[in-house]
Amino acid sequence: MSNATADRPKAAERIQAAAKDLFYRHGIRATGVEEVCRVAEATKMSLYRTYSSKDALVAAILCEDSAGYDAWFAEVTAPHPAPAAKLRALLAAVAAKLAMPDYRGCPLLLAQAEFPDPEHPTHRLVARHKAHMRTGLTELARQAGAADPALLGDTLALLFDGAWASLPYLGAARAGEVLRQGAEAVLANLLPPVPPVTTAG
Repeated sequence: MSNATADRPKAAERIQAAAKDLFYRHGIRATGVEEVCRVAEATKMSLYRTYSSKDALVAAILCEDSAGYDAWFAEVTAPHPAPAAKLRALLAAVAAKLAMPDYRGCPLLLAQAEFPDPEHPTHRLVARHKAHMRTGLTELARQAGAADPALLGDTLALLFDGAWASLPYLGAARAGEVLRQGAEAVLANLLPPVPPVTTAG
């Protein structure tokens, strides 16, 4: 067996990677399993051996996206010891995402928009992730001393998701600018003022 063959990702990995890209760029409903298998160079039998249905494949991808958000959240906030600085680091990181080439917005929100029925498994999965995201923002707001942590957490979640959703009509530069200025105004209003630095002598 050649090294190239040995190093080639397994069919299930190729299928999930191909589906993730196709669903994000073209939409879930618009992408059939035949196209996923063609791009992944895999058979439908390989797909259904790992995923019981297209919905199961979508769920696996969205769970991967959710875990990726958690890892990104930790990476962005870790260098900043102060909770308020963590919130501002998240703000800057979201604004940076908006400027990335071919970025279409939050993949979970895009998926949820295709399945508006609140009882649909995809809709519920995204709702759970977004609730988790709000919890993380609210906890940082609490740690930062916000008088109403839930209000600050929900407002930031709304601004982040709104910035992603506005990309098609505002463009990356304007969406990022509005996000930065709007979120900074919210933080200045809802967080306690930073005490002035005093020097001895």
